[in-house]
Amino acid sequence: MGQGNEPGGAAMGNRLDGIEQRHARPRLTELKAVLEGHRFSVDFETDPLRIVVTRPGDRTGARQTVTCKPRVTDQDRMWFFDEANGEPIAEDTHIVDAAVIIAGNLSPAP
Repeated sequence: MGQGNEPGGAAMGNRLDGIEQRHARPRLTELKAVLEGHRFSVDFETDPLRIVVTRPGDRTGARQTVTCKPRVTDQDRMWFFDEANGEPIAEDTHIVDAAVIIAGNLSPAP
């Protein structure tokens, strides 16, 4: 079940089946906790299952919406994806790596 440039992305949409959702929810919850620990604002949404990350006080309104689903090109291992462009962020077991990438994406330009 991919998105964007992942095979099957457009046709399959953002809905997760029960098994995938059981794996995605705890990983998104862990990622949310790490990001909140670094003072990001994170909203957990359930339909579709995703988190929306913003930097408090950021006047640009920058946000990143993150999903967690199988990556077809990686033997269906669960990955975090940027929902806006369908790009993979990090494998779901790499919570800190994902948080660092998301933080970098939301950092103000120098």
